[in-house]
Amino acid sequence: MKIKINKDKLNYNIGLTSRAVVSKSTMNILECILLIADENGLKLISNNLDMGIETNYCKAEVEEKGRIALEGSFFSSVIRMAPSQDIYIETDEKFITTIKSGKYEIKMSGRDPEVFPLLQEVSENTEYKINGKKFKNMIRKTKFAVASENIKPVLTGEYFEINDNSITMVGIDGYRIAYVCSELIKGNNDSFSVIVPGNAVGEIGRLIADEEEISLFFTENHMLTRFKDCTLITNLIEGEYLKYMQFFTEDFRTKAVVRKDEIMSCLDRVLLISKDAKKSPVKIDISDSVIELSSISEMLGSMHESIDCEVSGDGLTIGFNPRYLQEILHNMDSEEVTLLFNSPHSPCIILGEEEYKYLLLPLRL
Repeated sequence: MKIKINKDKLNYNIGLTSRAVVSKSTMNILECILLIADENGLKLISNNLDMGIETNYCKAEVEEKGRIALEGSFFSSVIRMAPSQDIYIETDEKFITTIKSGKYEIKMSGRDPEVFPLLQEVSENTEYKINGKKFKNMIRKTKFAVASENIKPVLTGEYFEINDNSITMVGIDGYRIAYVCSELIKGNNDSFSVIVPGNAVGEIGRLIADEEEISLFFTENHMLTRFKDCTLITNLIEGEYLKYMQFFTEDFRTKAVVRKDEIMSCLDRVLLISKDAKKSPVKIDISDSVIELSSISEMLGSMHESIDCEVSGDGLTIGFNPRYLQEILHNMDSEEVTLLFNSPHSPCIILGEEEYKYLLLPLRL
């Protein structure tokens, strides 16, 4: 392989593929980025076997076609620190790769490209299209509630349900539920559901440019997400997802409407006391037109603060993990939030924007 390419273009594409490069693995080839140079230009591929990213071809002067697998972290540093905008890359039959830029030259040991695992082929016959800014916002408002620990494999993924021309996304970590439903730009009047690994959902959110439209394609075992400059393919998680809708009851005994910025500021002060949020829950007392938040720590002391609000129904005293409640509110954009309660031992439903709703389990006081 022998090519000349612009540094900024190459650096950008390395940044895209780096998201699926394994930092340390018993399979050294997974630490690499595959470079493919042909008559179309240059494209890069990374694959950690759970998720892979392939860039679109970018413009390059290809004197000799070829492929090479290069250690991703080192290759990224070499290109980032190159002094000139013109990057020359040349490989030999032993996979030794020479990279030149201005008066700078470095040789790095490549790996056999034939060993590199190419991405799974995913049929693109049925396309689902969504606005990029909307999709990114949906991910932001639900991904935080996906379980990070392997308490139950399906909960480490985010639930996607396609129903006619809408998409529902749900994250559950065992303590809270984040739910959103929105319209697709393009659907296919069919219904199905999949569970997408949380790590892949996070990377999809980071790859989205707000102005672009995103295309989704599904098979039984994979989801393909096509962006403006690259494609991401991820394995799906097998299993049956929690039947979450049964928890979003429309019955409630207490309703409180409060300004989001006021309760958020109050929770910030609660967390000064509740360093260990599980051991020091925030106690919430709801009465006529006031919510009082308080917390006690054996090591640090106590605090309480009152907030004016609109209350209808019975008074209530309930406890929550303040950090979980704070994270839910932080990801809501509405100026006011509505809190619905049934009892001190029942989940709280939190409403803001029309498309979103959240559920949070209480803690014993």
